[in-house]
Amino acid sequence: MGKNKNLKNKKSKFFKIILRYIVLFIIIGSLVYFVNYRIKNTEKIVYIAPKPTVKIEKPHIDTIEKKVTFPTYIEAKDMIAVIPFVQGTITEYNVKVGKFIEKDEKVAQIDPTPFKQQLLQAKAAFEAYEKTYKRIEQLYIKNATSAQNYDEIKAKYDSAKAQLELAKVQLGYASVKAPVSGTILLAPQAQGNVASQTNPLAVIADLDSQIVNIQVPEKYYDTFTKNKDKIEIELSRPQSEASTYAHLLSIDPYIQPESKVFIVKAELDGDLTYFRPGMYTLATITYEKIQNVYVLDQEAKKLDGSLYYYDESDKKAHYLDAKFFKSKEENNNIFKIPDKFRDYTFIVEGQNTVFDTQKVNVLINN
Repeated sequence: MGKNKNLKNKKSKFFKIILRYIVLFIIIGSLVYFVNYRIKNTEKIVYIAPKPTVKIEKPHIDTIEKKVTFPTYIEAKDMIAVIPFVQGTITEYNVKVGKFIEKDEKVAQIDPTPFKQQLLQAKAAFEAYEKTYKRIEQLYIKNATSAQNYDEIKAKYDSAKAQLELAKVQLGYASVKAPVSGTILLAPQAQGNVASQTNPLAVIADLDSQIVNIQVPEKYYDTFTKNKDKIEIELSRPQSEASTYAHLLSIDPYIQPESKVFIVKAELDGDLTYFRPGMYTLATITYEKIQNVYVLDQEAKKLDGSLYYYDESDKKAHYLDAKFFKSKEENNNIFKIPDKFRDYTFIVEGQNTVFDTQKVNVLINN
C-alpha cells in the first residue's frame, strides 16, 4: 500500500510540472504572435532629412589690394639740438616744451660777465699792439728798423687782433639763439644750471616734417623693391580715429643681419595735428592693386579651398575643386574668380553642411 501511494505522488508531481511548461509555452507563443501581428500591421515610419538652407551670391567686380601692416613710431624729419658754444651759468631760460620758436629767437642767456672781461682784456692788448705796430711800420717803411722787428710786432698785432675777434664771438655766444624755426620737443635745462657743450639746451623739430622708419621683414624685400612705384602707405593710431597718408622716401638697399629686417622710410602728408614725434602708430603698406576683377569673399571657401555653386535648373549644390581657385590674386578678404566661373552663383553660407548634387533651399534676403 505504501509503495502505491508514493507512486501516485510522483505521477502527480510530474503532471504538475508538465502543466506548468505547457502554460508557459502558451504565454510565450501568444506574446510572439501579438508582437508579430503588431509589426506586420504597423505603418513603417521613414525619416526624411530636411534640405539644408544656404545663402548664394554672384561674383562682383572689385579691386584686390595686397597690403601688410607693421607697428612703428613717428619721428621728426630733422631734430636740431641747441648746443651752447661757451660754458657758464644760465641766467635766462626762455624755452618751454611744445612752444613754437622762431629762428634766431633767444633760447637762453649764459652769464656774460667773464666774456665781457675777456673782451676788455683782449681789447686793451690789441690797442697796445696796434700803437706799437703802427710805429714800427712807419720806421720799417723808412728803413729805420729791421724786417725782423717788423715781422715780430706784426705777428703779435695779428694775434691780438684775433684774440679780440674771438672774445667778441664768445660774448655773442653767451646769448644762445635758435638755429631754426620749430617746436620745442625737449627743454632739459633750467635757470641757474651750468651750460656746457655736452648737454643741449633744447631740442627743436619742425612738426610739419615728420617721418616713419618702418621695419619690414626680409621676405617682403623683393616684392617691395619690384613694386616701389606702386607703394601706398597709410598711418593710423590705435584706439584713435586719427589717420593720415605718407609718401615713400626710400627703401634701404640692405638687410640688417641681426634682425633680418629692412627699413622703409616715409614722410607724413596731410593734416598732422594728431601726430607727434614719439607716437606709436600702425603703418599699412599697400604694395599691389589688381583692379576691376570678379571676386568673392574668402569666407565662401571651405577649409580645403574648394567651393560649391548653386544650379538654378536642378536646385542642387555642385562641388568645385580647390585647384580651380589657386591664384595669388587675393588678399585676406577677397579672391579673384576665374573668368570661366564669373557667371556662376556660389554658395557663400552653408557650404560646410552640403554635399555634391544635394538639393538645397536658398535663403532669400529681404
